[in-house]
Amino acid sequence: MGFLVRHLTAAALQREKLKDYRNIVMIQVTVIIILMTLEDLLTGIGLVGIQPWIYTLFIGFAGFYLILLWDMMRNFTSNMLIIRGMLVWLSILFVLGAMGENPFKRLLPEPRPYYIFIHTSLVVMQAFIISLAIRDIFSGNRVTNDKLWGSACVYLMIGFAFGDIFDLLNLLSPGCFGVDIPIGFASYLSGVYFSYATLGGVETGFDNMSRLVRNVSVIESLFGNLYLVFLIGRILGLPMNVPQEPSEKHTVQQQFIPYE
Repeated sequence: MGFLVRHLTAAALQREKLKDYRNIVMIQVTVIIILMTLEDLLTGIGLVGIQPWIYTLFIGFAGFYLILLWDMMRNFTSNMLIIRGMLVWLSILFVLGAMGENPFKRLLPEPRPYYIFIHTSLVVMQAFIISLAIRDIFSGNRVTNDKLWGSACVYLMIGFAFGDIFDLLNLLSPGCFGVDIPIGFASYLSGVYFSYATLGGVETGFDNMSRLVRNVSVIESLFGNLYLVFLIGRILGLPMNVPQEPSEKHTVQQQFIPYE
């Protein structure tokens, strides 16, 4: 199981982080586009009956996104219990999610309890990875490309994490958005839309939402704004990276502060 832990030089680890952050941002943007526009665009040009294939495409990208998150986490810790446990955990979540949202045949007769477990787990997992990534971004004494991509990655991950929270609220209290939203893909789509609208300061269109939903949206807005304020202050307070590769004379497992 040695492949689970990375043994990289400082320069190689920085390049690996840059690659991981960049790949995750690309997948995050792709998933957002699929969620927000693809079905309506294809329906608008006359393609009907494509919803199952949209769901299949989304499940594929979601699985790839989970793998990339796990791969990125290996940059921050060498704790085998965490690495192995997270891999097993994410695999279980993906299998349950694929069974619950199978567009061709429903494999879970009552998916609500499974959805609650999936979204609760995703919130905890993403919060853990966000904390590791933020510590990495705010460490060091220079602004490097990996930190810039990491900043974008964390910001988009905050939107997805709160999207899971809003979907969880709809599962626990149906109608909390003021409208009836079916559980499953439609509920998750609404949660992600509401989350990014909150982060972006855009009118959500939900006028009769419950007080809990409003309060959570305020918390997300405050958290997102505080993150940006501290991030901008941190970047402005650091010099840009000089065109010089970090020393490769010594092999290290972590470039920054390791999480054990």
